[in-house]
Amino acid sequence: MSKLRHALAALSLPALLWGCGPEDLPSGSANPAAPEAPLLATQEEELAATGEYTWAQGQALMPLGASAGRACFLTRVGGDFEGGGERIDITESGGSWYLGGASSQSGIRGAARCVDATASQQYEWTQSMSYPVSMGTASGRVCFITGIAGKFHGSGEWVRAYVENGYWYLNGNSSQSGVRVRARCVASTDYTGEYGWGQGGAAKLMDAVPGRACALTYVRGKFEGGGEYVRIFESNGSWYLGGASGQVDVSGRARCF
Repeated sequence: MSKLRHALAALSLPALLWGCGPEDLPSGSANPAAPEAPLLATQEEELAATGEYTWAQGQALMPLGASAGRACFLTRVGGDFEGGGERIDITESGGSWYLGGASSQSGIRGAARCVDATASQQYEWTQSMSYPVSMGTASGRVCFITGIAGKFHGSGEWVRAYVENGYWYLNGNSSQSGVRVRARCVASTDYTGEYGWGQGGAAKLMDAVPGRACALTYVRGKFEGGGEYVRIFESNGSWYLGGASGQVDVSGRARCF
């Protein structure tokens, strides 16, 4: 780990890290019958993120490159999420990753980056499920969001990939319709706790850019148009988590690895 990252971690972690257990966000009861996820090869070295790819409704799928030995994750989610017809997803087809989505509303827009690491299987939670989805051990693995859909109408709508009792879980909540979330994992022995941003707050400093990647793990709030979004961005050699909202309760969380 570079001296710059050590310095940033020392300055930012006490003030900026959000808890990753159930103390600040209900997670529900884990599914006791969920199968254990297969272990991925241990990733000892740091993972450098690619440049950012963007997609907006009305555009064709954005190619992200080969899927073999590479994993991709969302770094921005925004727009008018009014139901199951609104989605942003990273998908795999013909040996390549793609960023795309759908919308019958306005302003749906997403962004993604990739790292050189083998992705796990895809996990999915939908609001019809009564328990979180197990994604396997948290030892040497980090998980992140790769797809979001549904009606996000306020604080009651949220989706999250989180760690609890040594395991990764995928969960959410909704009093609306069509809410779902997808996620994948990669091997990493060096991932941070969660950083959080909420509307009205300043962007959160997370980590140094060189040799590092940061991905969304949580999205919540009322997404009514292009003015509502959460995003991870690069500035002056550091990763930040921020966003904007003209509505209520929009917030996001992320981890770096």
